[in-house]
Amino acid sequence: METNPVKKAYSKLFSVSRGMEKTAVITLGEYISQKAKKQKKAKDGSPVAQIVICGEKLPDIDSLHLGRNIPSSLVCSGENIPVQLIDKIKKQKTFSVIGVQKYVFFPEMETALGSCGFETVHLGAIRDDASICEPLLRNVKYVFLDMASVKHADYPWEKNANPNGFYSDEICQIARYIGFSCSLKTVFIYGIPEKKCPQVCANLAAQTAWHIADAVANNIKEDPQAERLKGKLPSQFEHKIVDFCSHGDTLTFIMSAATGRWWIEVPVIKKNTTELLACTAADYQTACEGQVPVRWLYYYNRLNSI
Repeated sequence: METNPVKKAYSKLFSVSRGMEKTAVITLGEYISQKAKKQKKAKDGSPVAQIVICGEKLPDIDSLHLGRNIPSSLVCSGENIPVQLIDKIKKQKTFSVIGVQKYVFFPEMETALGSCGFETVHLGAIRDDASICEPLLRNVKYVFLDMASVKHADYPWEKNANPNGFYSDEICQIARYIGFSCSLKTVFIYGIPEKKCPQVCANLAAQTAWHIADAVANNIKEDPQAERLKGKLPSQFEHKIVDFCSHGDTLTFIMSAATGRWWIEVPVIKKNTTELLACTAADYQTACEGQVPVRWLYYYNRLNSI
């Protein structure tokens, strides 16, 4: 049987064994055959994250048996959005599309996603500051990553006719943020040539997988929401309250001194409680300047309209 070119390239990467303990790079066929089995665990008892090499197209979503609760992100240019995936996530609280290029993304789709409280992040914004993707990926279980969102010059596959897109180093940076998710279960990588895969394409897909695995191996998992339910936040978490004097309202932020991660409280009116939303230091600065962060508005509408 012919070895998958991406798996073969991945196995040759330096220090790959360090991340292998907590991740597994497998083909779609291997994933489907293993789905009925229990997810493997690393030596420390944590579940092994799976990186699934899918081929040219994202497979039928129902065939993946993801269940009902699928907080997820889609990394793609916005072209050929998998409609079945959008239908699947309509009732989810967490979903985002990362790397959108306006000229190939239907405005109606962006409007529809926005009306559901889902964020779309444009390629230009990522180029200015890639860290804006991190909060959107911090708590996802599933990520669907289209390698064809990389520009043709960096990913010269004959079916990838996009002159613009992620640079190779940018897709690897996004991969690191994926690996730093505190809930990551599976990453589905598609847009990979199934026949005569150029070596540079196989290498970039393999290096993308490596960055995910390396981040998983070095991740510090934090969940201040769970810690609060226990009664008290550990000392690493600092509260920062922003007072909107003119309106008499406040926004509460939590910052981790250990990792520099930020969260913001979002009220859930029906339950008379709050949830913590992953955010950035820039969101805190926006609030300090007297403006409500857009991310907060998206999630507030989502939580209180379900």
